[in-house]
Amino acid sequence: MNNPDMFQYREASHLSGTTDYIPDMDVSASSLKAYVITSPYARAKLVRCDLSRIKSAPGVQAVLTAEDIPGTNQMGIVASDEPCLMPTGTVCGYLGQAVCLIAARTLEMAKNAASLIEWEWEELDPVLTLKEAMDKKNFLFDPLILTRGNPAKAMQEAPFQAEGMLSTGGQEHVYFETQSAYAVPLCQGGLFIRSSTQNPTDNQRIVSQILSLPASMIEIEAGCLGGGFGGKQSQGSWTAAWASLLAWKTGKPVLMILDREQDMCLSGKRHPAEARWKVGFNKEGKILAYEVSMAFDCGWCEDVSSAVLHHCLFHADSAYFLPALSATMYACRTNKTSSTAFRGFGVPQAAAVIESAITAISRVLKKDPAVIRRKNYYGIKKNNTTPCNMTVEHNILRSAHSQVIKNSDYKKLRKETVEFNRKHAFTKRGLALVPVKFGISFNESFLNQAGALINVYKDGSVLLHHAGTEMGQGLHDKMRIVVHRELGVPLERIRVYNTTTSVIPNTTSTAASTGTDFGGAALKDACDKLKKRLSPFALELMGLKKGTLCWNNNQITCTETDQFISFISLVNHAYMVCESLSEKGFYTRKNIGFDLKTMEGRPYWYYVMGTSVACVELDLLTGTHRIMDVWIVHDCGKTIDRGIDLGQIHGAFMQGTGWCTLEQLITDNKGRLLTDSLDNYKIPGIYDIPDNYHIALYQGNPEPLNIQNSRAIGEPPLIYGLSVWLALQDARGTSLPIPATKEMLIKPMYNE
Repeated sequence: MNNPDMFQYREASHLSGTTDYIPDMDVSASSLKAYVITSPYARAKLVRCDLSRIKSAPGVQAVLTAEDIPGTNQMGIVASDEPCLMPTGTVCGYLGQAVCLIAARTLEMAKNAASLIEWEWEELDPVLTLKEAMDKKNFLFDPLILTRGNPAKAMQEAPFQAEGMLSTGGQEHVYFETQSAYAVPLCQGGLFIRSSTQNPTDNQRIVSQILSLPASMIEIEAGCLGGGFGGKQSQGSWTAAWASLLAWKTGKPVLMILDREQDMCLSGKRHPAEARWKVGFNKEGKILAYEVSMAFDCGWCEDVSSAVLHHCLFHADSAYFLPALSATMYACRTNKTSSTAFRGFGVPQAAAVIESAITAISRVLKKDPAVIRRKNYYGIKKNNTTPCNMTVEHNILRSAHSQVIKNSDYKKLRKETVEFNRKHAFTKRGLALVPVKFGISFNESFLNQAGALINVYKDGSVLLHHAGTEMGQGLHDKMRIVVHRELGVPLERIRVYNTTTSVIPNTTSTAASTGTDFGGAALKDACDKLKKRLSPFALELMGLKKGTLCWNNNQITCTETDQFISFISLVNHAYMVCESLSEKGFYTRKNIGFDLKTMEGRPYWYYVMGTSVACVELDLLTGTHRIMDVWIVHDCGKTIDRGIDLGQIHGAFMQGTGWCTLEQLITDNKGRLLTDSLDNYKIPGIYDIPDNYHIALYQGNPEPLNIQNSRAIGEPPLIYGLSVWLALQDARGTSLPIPATKEMLIKPMYNE
């Protein structure tokens, strides 16, 4: 640990297993362990709750209920509909809702004490299906509607029509590090909380309102998270709030780490959805009208469902220009854990539905689906505005399509697939192409902001603070690269500190693929300010009055004279003349937003695009399949780190493939999650990886609106997983739900 280059590459520590997560912390010997007692029913009234036996159990230091909360009993991130602890006399929203908290000397003692609870419930009938919720009009908020043109008239006049339905399932995040937090009372009052969260400021806000303390007395620090994928955007606040309550009550540090089964039962998933669609088109396959209605299982409270549904609504078109559109999104309330943010944030569901419609068009017209897709892409100079009236700029859809067709030798591959299927009765191959057009930004304009801080030390080393959280996606490394390019300081001399609200206040969640965009731009702003202040000193040291300076290779060079000084010489001079070597930066995106009534505006700063082709082989007798080849052409703009971006494409593709083909959530008729562990919930493994990856980064399309001309990478490649799902449909010649599990693949038919 004495090696000064140990922090050179954070990603290397992830791969070597040396990254410290909350379960790896050396906590104080006085630390207590926390456990949460949850409701055993999906919908029931808590009539009586007796905790006397728990309080006298061995090792127990504190037991808390809603009545013990000193501030506001509320953890809702958008709406005030999510109590921190369920009060006696109220009705629980789902099986697993938090009722009371225990702090004990050991976790085993806390769990043993939990079994001593004496309570009485009045069980009620839960709503567990989308059909029930729709029939009862059990909605969290009014349906969201987006229209363009006159879809009813255009549909009626279309020469051809097709319609169908699609069911898409939820998905468990399966982050390596479960929800966890460590709360430590401070001698000057308030709390320090190390939290596994994507959203430190919301942790701070929720803890401060629950404890009725100023936010300045609550410090949230997020080290490297063991994964997030959206699951720690809003619900990462839970363990922080629960641990903080117990630390406040006992005056001792409290560690709370959910075990895997409890985490899976309590935490939210990707929104399951059921969609009905209808498409009108001409003999060339050009879409003339598209109507879609989607019902989302949002669970028992709002969480971030309004944002997810808006994101889905604005991607109802996916990569296709739709002259006439009617899209309606229903937010259904059910007695299940609240669905929450998940990589893709509503876009995968929207893309799956319209790709189903494209596939139906190809079947009616007996044309290759790839041909139909290309015919309907957004245009460059015409047919280039979305239904919300945003112009699609830097459009490479057709170019990326042509590249992936060429890279995969698609036409030859199609012929080989047809020939293989002609010769084999029980093993079939399938082929599919899927495009991506993914909007980047938070729809709410005020969320598009970030702060940063740069500290330069006398030895020329640099410490960075930024608003984003590192969860294995390589964000810290990208931030170091941004500053390396701006200041010219070697990477090994740049370190990133843990994200903390005491240094960077009012952070936005690291989500929506904005971490690099926001953090990088804020750090660049700090670098620009620092260089502006230090440049006159650099010229003075070179004996110059003016000149253009280049900051590179740990030195500052005048481009006109080739004179230079070292970075450390400039830093030491600045220190000696009492010039600050610290600088804050700030970034915000202007003109983002839309009118809630007309649904028009600019919901995104830019779009990320690309295309994928997948070839699969399916055993019709067992439902097993293998992914033979995957070709991807993805546009990262001018990539900040090629290796990280390629890794994100690989990982997102596999996570999307898992959602489409493997990961099935099963809930019984009492609302209990049956797939509550990795023993019974299947995620992709080593044998599910494609035999061959062929990934190319699109060249020559830098993003002028973004940091160092890059484009976001985290979420968009997940959509490429749909190419495997569609290739399986191609192999079977029938439509399939999501997930298309082995059991589904051997069924005779899936009724649309």
